[in-house]
Amino acid sequence: MALFKKFFRPKVRIEKWQDANPEVRRQALQDLKSPDQLITFVNNESQAELRQLAIARIDQHSALEQLLHSARDDVRQAARSRLLTQLLPANNDLSQIQDSRLLVQIAGLTDDNELRLQAIARISDEQERLQLARTHAVAKVRLAAAEGIDSPELLQQLLDHAQGKDKAIYRLCKDRLAAHKAVQQERQAQTDAIDNLLAQAKYLNKVGYHPEFNGKLQLLNKQWQELQAQADTTTAASINAELAQANALLSAHAEEEQRQAAARAAASEAASQQEQLLQRLSQLAEDAAAEPQTDISAALQQLQQDWDQAFHQHKPAAEQARRFENQLQQLLALQSANQHYSAQQERLQKWLDTALADDMNGLKNTAKQAQQWLKQLAWPQALPAPAWLNAIHNKQQQAEAALAQLQQQQQARLNTLDQQLSALEQALNDGQLKDAGRLSQQVQQNLRQVDSQAAQSAQRQYRSLSARLQEMRDWQGFATTPKKEALVSAMEALINADIDAGILADKIHALQEEWKTLGHAPADQALWERFQAAGDQAFEPCRAHFAAIAEQRNRNVELRQQLTAELLSYEAAMDWSNADWKTVQKTLDAARETFRQYSPVERNAHKSTQEAFQQACDAIYGHLKAEYDRNLQAKQALVDNAAALIEQDDLSGAIDQVKQLQQQWKAIGVTPRNPDQKLWKQFRSHCDAVFARLDESKAERKAQLEQVISNAEALVQQAAELLNGASEAQLPQLREALADIKQQFSALELPRSAHQRLSKQLQDHEQQLQDLRQQQQKQAEQARWAGLISRLQNLGADDAQWAEASSAALPQGYDEALFSQARENSSKADESAQDLCILMEILADSDSADADKARRMALQVQRLAEGLGKGLTPAQERQQLVERWLNASGNRDAALQQRFIQALQASL
Repeated sequence: MALFKKFFRPKVRIEKWQDANPEVRRQALQDLKSPDQLITFVNNESQAELRQLAIARIDQHSALEQLLHSARDDVRQAARSRLLTQLLPANNDLSQIQDSRLLVQIAGLTDDNELRLQAIARISDEQERLQLARTHAVAKVRLAAAEGIDSPELLQQLLDHAQGKDKAIYRLCKDRLAAHKAVQQERQAQTDAIDNLLAQAKYLNKVGYHPEFNGKLQLLNKQWQELQAQADTTTAASINAELAQANALLSAHAEEEQRQAAARAAASEAASQQEQLLQRLSQLAEDAAAEPQTDISAALQQLQQDWDQAFHQHKPAAEQARRFENQLQQLLALQSANQHYSAQQERLQKWLDTALADDMNGLKNTAKQAQQWLKQLAWPQALPAPAWLNAIHNKQQQAEAALAQLQQQQQARLNTLDQQLSALEQALNDGQLKDAGRLSQQVQQNLRQVDSQAAQSAQRQYRSLSARLQEMRDWQGFATTPKKEALVSAMEALINADIDAGILADKIHALQEEWKTLGHAPADQALWERFQAAGDQAFEPCRAHFAAIAEQRNRNVELRQQLTAELLSYEAAMDWSNADWKTVQKTLDAARETFRQYSPVERNAHKSTQEAFQQACDAIYGHLKAEYDRNLQAKQALVDNAAALIEQDDLSGAIDQVKQLQQQWKAIGVTPRNPDQKLWKQFRSHCDAVFARLDESKAERKAQLEQVISNAEALVQQAAELLNGASEAQLPQLREALADIKQQFSALELPRSAHQRLSKQLQDHEQQLQDLRQQQQKQAEQARWAGLISRLQNLGADDAQWAEASSAALPQGYDEALFSQARENSSKADESAQDLCILMEILADSDSADADKARRMALQVQRLAEGLGKGLTPAQERQQLVERWLNASGNRDAALQQRFIQALQASL
């Protein structure tokens, strides 16, 4: 039965605009006036010509905008052309349009690039241009809108938005931001230059005049001429005041310099005159020294008068005054000395001819007389000395030198005697008889060479010490003989002793040293011979031991020489261009360690073998050091490169280069440890600095992303709060608020995961709002259907009940007038209400009464023959059945009415 249900639906009436004949549809198109009907016609029409005619009849902008989203190209193009024609003023003159939204529409609709640019150019609000550049679907429109944005803040927002999305806008924003930055930097540079100029002018006045004052002032004046136009009024006044003060200071200094120059000229002339007087005075002194008999009194008096006159004209410098006074006093002293010499010349010459004495008293008298002559004659020291003065000085120096020599010799001998006597006394105190005897002989010899009167004290001390020395000699034999006998016994005990040769040699040497301390006496000769013979016999085992040591030392010398020869051969045979440098270093270290093991050797042999070995090592190390230097130089270059990367703008590229440098570092060969560690610390520090910048960049980027995510979460939370407890009356405002939130959300640059998560939440909130809207629409629709049903139930009720029943709105498409006419019109169409109930039940796909099954089958066959509702939708067929019910006879029968309403409700 279910198979045939679809063939037994009631026929639906077909409108003319739905007719299969195009001409019928063309004629029906003239009767369509509602924009919704025209849109429906366009969406269902198969012929493009008729679609174009329908679009040409649409005047409502919203309807045309709806058709802009059609799946048909011709529909979109026609709607766009129609809408553009309506929006554009006459002659396409956009100068009178002030509405930015209208201009945006025109720019998006037109294909005329010039018209599009005119429209966008009329948009003066940069915020609207930003929105257009970010959201418009047409790239040319976005670029044209972006070209009118000049605000750095908005350009930065657009740059962030366009990155990775729109290259043209991104380049435009980047170039304009760079230009803004350059202008700002230029303005800042001018401001800084003006501020610096003011500061320099103030500092110039504060410091005062100095050698560079004039040059700096001229430079400031020149700079001010170049910058004056860019300075504000206050700053310009300050700079002008400072420069005026500086110029006044420069003028005052110039006047002072002129005054000082005149004073210096006068002083110079007077100083020249005074200098000439000084030269005359010096010349007079030279003449007087050359000719002692000349009388210079008159010349001195004339010079003094000339000097006093020049002094009154201009006070000389302190140095000139001092020179004049000194030379004047010298001339006066010279004149006095010459006068005394003339009076004592004969007596002085006799004293000079007398020979020097050879004793101390005579020499002292000669020196004293020379001093008296010098004091009496009093020759000026600054003037050249005459011959007789030099003769006095020479004789005085000879006498003093001879006297000093005698005194020095005498004192030296006395000092030596004191030291020798002290040493003799110490030797006697220590019991050193041998040393005391030697010192006694030295004292006797020196006593014979000194003056007996000066050496009286030394002679008395020596006599006392000599007595003690004799007494010690008498007791020596009694004290040392037992000790020597004991030493002889100890040495004889070492003969054939089972002792290590080295220890035995040390013991023999110790006994011999102890014997030396006891001294030698003729009575002990036999003991000495016995002691010496025992020592020779005891030392025999040591000779073999020291011979073995000598042989080992010789062997070590040979091994060292062999090792040196092997190193030289190694150095000569090695291909140093392909050397394994780590192996070379190990070989060199092993050779040095082996050389140290070849010890001991004789001292002279050690020096020669050490030098030869070192030369061989140096030859090998020279190659190794060259490799060290190359590798250190390579690592230093890596250090320098790493340091340069710290300030590189391209951080990503810097990170990649640092990683490459680290790999290159590993590939570099051997280097000495200390320099390598030093370079490594520097290299590691530079690399860490670059990676630290990466960490900072990541942290900054993370903070920015977290802030953006926080802003997005706040928007999502704001959307959730809007929907929380929202009423039906608030839905329009909520839709606008949610649309604004979505627009703000779309402007945020979010990471993929956060964008997916928060977009899903925002979509959920939007769906929640949509559900509320649909629920509201459903409830409103249900209320309208309830109003329709209430009208059907109360068609025959009184006016009061009818007024209450008809208070609710009707579903869309149902005419209130039909219900009123059905209530008032008593004449009914000749149509069975029962058949309408069956047709509604067929539409609702619900069962009819058993008594009506035959009639239902007949109606289904009839409906099939008429074309299954003639292409009507269930809603249209339902509306026709309701309209037919209103005109049908028996529509007020309670049972049929209840049956029709139940079928109607089932069909919804």
